[in-house]
Amino acid sequence: MSKTRALKEICKICILWAFFLIFPAGWQPVRAAVDFPAVEKILGAKGQMQEGALVVRFPRTDLKVSIAGEPVPTGLGFTSWTAWVKMGDKAMVMGDLVLLEREVNPVISTLGTAGIQVTALHNHFLSEQPRIMFMHIDGKGSPETLAEGIRKALSQTATPMPPAPASPSPALPLDTRKIEQIIGHPGQLGGGVFKITVGRAGITMSGMELTSSMGVNSWAAFMGNDDRAHVAGDIVMTAREVPRVIQALRQGGVDIVAVHNHMLTEEPRIFFLHYWGTGTAAHLAKTVRAAFDQARGPMR
Repeated sequence: MSKTRALKEICKICILWAFFLIFPAGWQPVRAAVDFPAVEKILGAKGQMQEGALVVRFPRTDLKVSIAGEPVPTGLGFTSWTAWVKMGDKAMVMGDLVLLEREVNPVISTLGTAGIQVTALHNHFLSEQPRIMFMHIDGKGSPETLAEGIRKALSQTATPMPPAPASPSPALPLDTRKIEQIIGHPGQLGGGVFKITVGRAGITMSGMELTSSMGVNSWAAFMGNDDRAHVAGDIVMTAREVPRVIQALRQGGVDIVAVHNHMLTEEPRIFFLHYWGTGTAAHLAKTVRAAFDQARGPMR
């Protein structure tokens, strides 16, 4: 072998060694990141990064909702939201849209043109006026295409676009520290309510674990005062936990509003229970705590 050929072979070996040193086994080229600013621009609303997801909210401040004849604030559960996460060079979006009955089917048709699935459609309250429906959605693909589909769907509704700036939340005549102590988790004031949210781990879909910000959580929203408060909320459960949660709520006099799915292909299968109660704030907090205790920890 000539010296020139030998040098070429040595160079090839050096290059191969350098490649394996720089790029370890299993290395894959970095894919393009999902362009969250483009999503925000198309939706016409700024989002918040939470647990690796961009969460964009659309409060239905156009609606004046009452339950059993009593006005209730938007923050009690009348905010549409979408959560966006990266999937390689694509995106997955999940969300929940707050709709009037007449808005439901135009929204479904518009979402379908963008390849966005409707995974559930149901009530979250009883005796509310006007009648409100909640549409859970799931989409995977180009973030721009998904965002355009959601923007067009929302344009079929009276949802304020862009969302009105959040006004400072007024102080509530509730002992919020006591509520936190009873339930065992911190809460936040906003939208006229005091809300406590508790995420649950262990749910996967499309090969990724879902977080609280993507909808896997239990929550309780309090309004009113210490002597007469209302609580509304949602509890995420496995099938075996459903009867125990219902029993705990009913023992405390809290009404069961709905039990249903929010997703289609999650593992393991989970259910969501919506509830509504009226009483002293302390009693409602104790009842919520008893129900939360029946559905806690990682899902299996």
